Amino acid sequence: MNEEHTSPMTPLDQMLAQDSLQMLKAAVPYFPAGAQRIFALYAKMMELSHTISMFSGGPAELTMMSEQPRSSQPLDILQQLRTYAGDSQKETIDQILFAFHALEILQMPQEPAEPL
Repeated sequence: MNEEHTSPMTPLDQMLAQDSLQMLKAAVPYFPAGAQRIFALYAKMMELSHTISMFSGGPAELTMMSEQPRSSQPLDILQQLRTYAGDSQKETIDQILFAFHALEILQMPQEPAEPL
C-alpha cells in the first residue's frame, strides 16, 4: 500500500467520518494479512451502521449536518464531481464544461457595432 490517496473526502464521507473508524481504517494495512480482512470488514460494517442511523433521522437531520447549502446548478455539480474524477473522467467533464461556456458566450446579447 505505497500509493498516496490524493482524492479529498466527499461531503458524505465527511459527514460520516468518525475519528475512531478513520484510525482503524488507516491501521488496517499494518495488521497481519489474516486480520486485515476482518478489521476492514468491521470498519465498513460500522460505517454502514452509522450511515443507516444517520439517514433514518430524515432529511431535516441531514440538512442540519451539512456545512453549507450545495448549489444544484449543472456547472456547479460538474465542478464538484470533477474533484473526485480520474484523469479520463476529468477530461470528459472539462469538455462538457467547455461546451457549456461556449453556449453561454453564444447566448450573450450582441451589441451592435458603432459605425466608424
